[in-house]
Amino acid sequence: MEDKEPIKRITAPIKPGRGWIAVVAFIVLLAGLTVAAVLVRRANGAFGRPAPTQPVPAVYYDETPAPVTPEPVVTPEATSVPTDEPSTAAPTAQSFNKTAIVVNGSTEAVVSSRQAAEELIRNVQRHFEDLGQLPSNTFTELLSEVQYVEVPEDTDAMSYDDAFRYFTGESTPLLFASKATYVEDSVIPHTDRIIVDSMLPKGLRVVRLLGRDGIRRKVYSATYLNGVMKESGVAEDYTLLEPINGDVRLGGREFPEDYEVKPGFGSDPVEAHYITYIPPVNGVVFTYYGPYRNGFHHGIDIAVPVKTPVKAAAKGKVVSVLERGSYGLVVEIEHDYGIVTRYSRLADANVSIGDEVMQGDVIGRSFGSDSKPHLHFELRIRGTAYNPLKILSESVIRG
Repeated sequence: MEDKEPIKRITAPIKPGRGWIAVVAFIVLLAGLTVAAVLVRRANGAFGRPAPTQPVPAVYYDETPAPVTPEPVVTPEATSVPTDEPSTAAPTAQSFNKTAIVVNGSTEAVVSSRQAAEELIRNVQRHFEDLGQLPSNTFTELLSEVQYVEVPEDTDAMSYDDAFRYFTGESTPLLFASKATYVEDSVIPHTDRIIVDSMLPKGLRVVRLLGRDGIRRKVYSATYLNGVMKESGVAEDYTLLEPINGDVRLGGREFPEDYEVKPGFGSDPVEAHYITYIPPVNGVVFTYYGPYRNGFHHGIDIAVPVKTPVKAAAKGKVVSVLERGSYGLVVEIEHDYGIVTRYSRLADANVSIGDEVMQGDVIGRSFGSDSKPHLHFELRIRGTAYNPLKILSESVIRG
């Protein structure tokens, strides 16, 4: 069998063609024609209707000048000349027509104007309130029906004084009802329980509880007709301030006449140590706090020269400036915690009740007409006297 040579196929290389370029160009051209057609249709009107055309107006040139309209002339408003007359308009003559005062349907008086009629009724009301001496809190009501009616000018009128006398007289047709309240306060006295304490020195009075009166209040209600009281009664009755009964201890312990009082006699007042003090004067104590001549000496006597300046022992308020018998002229200063210092036997005082004083302020001068010029100085807490030497050492006072 013969050997055959295999057949070889030789294929020429294919070059890229340019047909696709033509296709693209055709599509672009077709799109452009379509857009142009749409624009032409819009210019000629929808769906092919031709758009209406406007006629071209003819142009004429007129050389005659147009008339000029003058601007309106604005005239400024005239301002009024300043004057002393009131700005409100004067009442017209009609507002002062004669007026009849009609009470409960009956004409009782005719006066010159409605204004005079209204003022007359107000003054009649005040007259009846003054007649009954009614308080300022009185409520007054006119029970009569009053009308004001204009009448012809030729109607006879009463004078104002005659009309006032008529409406305030016994036969007045007007009826005013007034209601007033009165307040009356009375004292509820307190009682003091007084106990003699044999442990306290005779003559010493210790107030354990300071008594105080109470106040009872009554409120009265009264009704008046034309200033005359018709009825009255108690509207309220109550206790405004409760009384406080006091508790007082009187000393009953007697001491022999030769008993020697020491500077530290008496109990120590705790409250007094809450504030600091300075001596009112510098001098020698010759009478101490304690039993004295079958009685009790409630303070200390400090010997000083005549008319020595007396100083406030501590800051406080002046609560008393007066003559008190054997004490002479007395100044009392109230401090904190119910503490009071008393300065007695003064020649004069430099302060008045209510004055605020600082520690060391001069409040007066000591008295010096007797053989032993001195200052009597006391320390009291809620009315009870304590030994001043408990707060001021004797050496400090001696100076």
